[in-house]
Amino acid sequence: MGQTKHFQHQATLPALLLLLAVVVGLLAYGLYNYADQTTLPKGSSQSAVGIGLDQSQTSIGLASLQQGGLSFVYLTVDGQFSAYRKRLAKTKLAYGSVIKVKEQNSAKQLASAKRLSGGHWGRLPILLDSGQDDPGAAGITAMSQLAAALIKSHAVMVNASAKYKKLFPAGCKFLATSESAPSKLNYCFWRYTEKGHVTGVSGIGYKNVMYAYIGTSQQYKEKYGQLAQ
Repeated sequence: MGQTKHFQHQATLPALLLLLAVVVGLLAYGLYNYADQTTLPKGSSQSAVGIGLDQSQTSIGLASLQQGGLSFVYLTVDGQFSAYRKRLAKTKLAYGSVIKVKEQNSAKQLASAKRLSGGHWGRLPILLDSGQDDPGAAGITAMSQLAAALIKSHAVMVNASAKYKKLFPAGCKFLATSESAPSKLNYCFWRYTEKGHVTGVSGIGYKNVMYAYIGTSQQYKEKYGQLAQ
């Protein structure tokens, strides 16, 4: 009477504590390994994924990107474009060019991009990007003018909604930037995150622009080459 009840078996409490420690350990292990995986599109199985690179990422080993499961790279047309392109030639990675579009003087922008790229645009569509996923009238006009000049000799894609299709030359492709998988009828590539990571690549961090081709593996191979992974 009046006495506090204790566990009937002395081993019960230690066993519960051990079980709790194991569960916490497994959760920590899972989170650590998940964070170290290549960031892939959520809820969608893609045939090929890639990454966007610019002159701020010159130390990245391109071969390790391939080993991390990527098949292509989008290179910003800047001062490091030529050096990147020559390094890519030693890998199985396909590449495309990104022209950062300004709202004024499209002719001057095109001349600068041609000079920096040397006309080596890569097998993927040239991506015209105003820096806005939903650009205003000036941005749409600038991209439309560049698209009209480039599409005569190379496939072109713009970072804009497919609802603006009538404002661009026939055959122009569109980049999807939605959170969920986009329609394959309106888009061919998808920028699914700007906080991506590639496993096994040191110094790359977790804030990388990642792209996915939303067609089939066979369609990708026919248009852009073999899958690297």
